[in-house]
Amino acid sequence: MGTKKWLLYAVGLVVLVADQLIKMWVRAKLAIGSAVVVLPGVVEITHIQNPGAAFSLLPHQVWLFVLVAIVVVAAVVVVNTRFQLSPMAQIGLGLLLGGALGNMVDRVFSPTHTVTDYVYFYTIHFPVFNLADASIDVGVLLLILSTFRGGNDARD
Repeated sequence: MGTKKWLLYAVGLVVLVADQLIKMWVRAKLAIGSAVVVLPGVVEITHIQNPGAAFSLLPHQVWLFVLVAIVVVAAVVVVNTRFQLSPMAQIGLGLLLGGALGNMVDRVFSPTHTVTDYVYFYTIHFPVFNLADASIDVGVLLLILSTFRGGNDARD
């Protein structure tokens, strides 16, 4: 395949930095619970602090989520080392890596050990989420698609 091994890490770094910059902006500009309409009736930026995982599941289980993030990071590094990955798989793993690290940084360094969420879609009434969450979801989707396409080969 010839895909550079660094693609995964470059994608992960871009997601991590963008995620943290957006979260810093949200925390600096919006009080918790306040919102700014981006597209009326469609999407708004709503500042919440999520103590749990997706949909606020398992609230205040900080070290469990940190452990899960560490396992995800380790698994991504091992897979990248062991397999020759397609560009789609590299991007998918990079999105997963950046998203896991983005939310882990919040849990470890936030005084309340919560994750800053901020995107709310009126149209589907989906729970408020952030770039890290979206990156994890898209990354998993790309990994599934990549697997169906058969784009990964184990190294001997």
